[in-house]
Amino acid sequence: MPASHEVMKRSAADIAMEMTASMEAYAASGEWQRVEEIAAKLRNTVTQVAEDQRRETLLAVRRSIESVQTLASNARHDVTEKLSAIHRGKTATRAYAATD
Repeated sequence: MPASHEVMKRSAADIAMEMTASMEAYAASGEWQRVEEIAAKLRNTVTQVAEDQRRETLLAVRRSIESVQTLASNARHDVTEKLSAIHRGKTATRAYAATD
């Protein structure tokens, strides 16, 4: 059979690695809804990883999740700072309006 007609079967471990890479990329671009969708599917995929590949896969997934958590923490910090700035601006606007 020609190579173009062959179906390449990917292992659950390969799929999990692809999912973690996608999850990290979406996290880096701030697409948190997609990160959550992948995380939900990833849990199921990891349970299907072959026993002999499970430890290595779980360690890689853990590293990826730690990276995503760091990105989420940084994003949360940025949002908190923006909200604080908005609050300060509103407070200043009210104080200015009260001087009229």
